[in-house]
Amino acid sequence: MNSKSIPYVEQRSIYEVCSTIKGLRKATEKEQTSAQYGSQFNSRFQQPASQQYQQTNQYQQNQQYQTAQQQPAQRTSAGACRELNERYPVSGSCDRYIECINGTSEEKTCPDGLRFNPNVNFNVYPCQYPNEVSCLERSALQPAQPTEQCPHQFGYYKIGDARNCSGFRTCVNGVGFDFVCPEGLAWSSESYRCEWPDEVADCDAEAFLGFRCPEVPQTKELGPPAGFRYYRSDANCQKYFLCIEGRPRILSCGSDAAFDDLTTSCVSADQVSACPAELRATAAAARESEKQLLAKELEFDGKSFGKSKRRF
Repeated sequence: MNSKSIPYVEQRSIYEVCSTIKGLRKATEKEQTSAQYGSQFNSRFQQPASQQYQQTNQYQQNQQYQTAQQQPAQRTSAGACRELNERYPVSGSCDRYIECINGTSEEKTCPDGLRFNPNVNFNVYPCQYPNEVSCLERSALQPAQPTEQCPHQFGYYKIGDARNCSGFRTCVNGVGFDFVCPEGLAWSSESYRCEWPDEVADCDAEAFLGFRCPEVPQTKELGPPAGFRYYRSDANCQKYFLCIEGRPRILSCGSDAAFDDLTTSCVSADQVSACPAELRATAAAARESEKQLLAKELEFDGKSFGKSKRRF
């Protein structure tokens, strides 16, 4: 399929054209996950696990509404309305519904790829993505309207296989736009979000991250699977793998910091011999600069305290 591929770090231009993406889960949600592991982490890690890419759907909703307006509407008798203003599904259909306005009913069809949600308020556009709607017994759908780029006019679709889990495509009116999850996260076709790879059913976390958690003998203290384990990345001293129940996740220490195997925590990179000399030198200079700044602040506070004391 030919579509415009847009790397994650260069998304700003496409946002200015159209906010087509709901995106990745907010960093706060991942921070809450990190906080859940707080007792094991012991506040040693200086950076949230990862930031998830949050998406906005205003543009999609506008496009969906315009597309829906172009769908042929079928008027039915006013007697079909149970209330003056309401919507309810067509029997057996997941994307067709009856809309009543002032007692006059019309049968409408959601844009291809979307589903009718009878549970939203009347002032909310009722056609939503499949992950937001449970159709249950009303499973009938309109025929798909695929394009060269998209299997349906609207939707989010995974790109790649179990070893390459980070790519996904959003389709708006049959036009596809490709995106990539933040490093270490995988696209979930179930939640329509970027998740930890071990939480995505069709992603092989070990193959995707290029790391297999070493087996740890069972102990009475830790119990199977021997709790949490941390391992520095061989490729980058600033990154490390967190193994939970034998499944890996990759995290980063951040600027001028590196993962120390001895303390299993993030420290200044100049204290980690596995880091490149240039990074160690940069980290050492940054640490020295911080010390000098702190000394000046303490000196200033001391002088200020002395002046205020003389006033009394």
